[in-house]
Amino acid sequence: MRRLVPLALSATLLAACAPTQAHRARPGATPFTQYVAIGDSITAGFQSGGLTAASQRDAYPRLLGARGGLDVPMPEVNDPGCPPPIGVTGEKNCTRRDPAVRSPVVAIPGAKVGDVLRSTDRQVADPDPQLYDADLYRVILGTGTTQLGAALAQKPQFVTVWIGNNDVLLPTLRGRPDTSTPVAPFRADYRTLIERLRVSGVPHIVVMTVPDVTRVPALIPVRLLRLAGVVARDCDGQDVYFGSVVVGRATAAQPLSCASSEALTAAEFAQAQATVAQYNAVIREVAAEFQVPVFDVNAVLDRLPGRPLLPTAASPFGRSFSRDGVHPSSFAHARFAQALAVFMNEQFGTDLDVRAP
Repeated sequence: MRRLVPLALSATLLAACAPTQAHRARPGATPFTQYVAIGDSITAGFQSGGLTAASQRDAYPRLLGARGGLDVPMPEVNDPGCPPPIGVTGEKNCTRRDPAVRSPVVAIPGAKVGDVLRSTDRQVADPDPQLYDADLYRVILGTGTTQLGAALAQKPQFVTVWIGNNDVLLPTLRGRPDTSTPVAPFRADYRTLIERLRVSGVPHIVVMTVPDVTRVPALIPVRLLRLAGVVARDCDGQDVYFGSVVVGRATAAQPLSCASSEALTAAEFAQAQATVAQYNAVIREVAAEFQVPVFDVNAVLDRLPGRPLLPTAASPFGRSFSRDGVHPSSFAHARFAQALAVFMNEQFGTDLDVRAP
């Protein structure tokens, strides 16, 4: 939990989360108030390999709040970002623009399901250097606070939960989907998370599925890498993929070998998809137990524009993905917010604005 602010400031911040005059709900609608978003880098507004105030303001939780007349303040970081996004120079800056803001968006880039329950800036089990960053915990949550603790401290009435992506994504990009979080601990942690929210009295919860991680542009087929001259001859005729985390260090002098453990074979590709399917079965199972609606993110992804025929340096993966090939673009965040607004109106009787962005 962040350090407590003075009572007068607390009242000001609570007022900021109250409905604004920008949206007037219909009479009899369920009030959309005290909204909190739990999640990982997508929910936090991470884009193009970095977290900036601009990308945070474009995150779907903030846009969803605006559709219900809520001001959802983000834990905005100072420029050039924490870390700076691709193409932006400067040292990593993990300080707050306004340290007094208590944001209802408690999502932490790199978080797995278990991290929501247990990890803080001081405590993490088996930290992955490419996922865990104590600076991000401090700038978003403060010191010694878990996501769940920060969420419950705000006594939310509505909570969205989009978590589980990192349990399978990075292992897949490394060519090792077999190192994804096993299903049994995934189930145990996910159930504990939803149970804690329910027991704490949160009346309106939406859980969101894990997307098919094999569809991200950052997973690159050998046929494209061959054109760039960065794969070895043993890749000829192979149906293999490499993740961007591996491709980034390949050169013509030191090409990627399809015999490497970092190569994602057809069998491993299918294994990653099977893991996602198992995770989503768990999410639906837990949701049914606690009577929580499930929002299918893949249905939204299916409607977004795909990879462009003619990539550009500014937008190599098209309108739907940012420049890292993993995180949704601002365009995609706006579509997620709209789809969530429609879904929440159907599930809870709210009156969120569902007009196209």
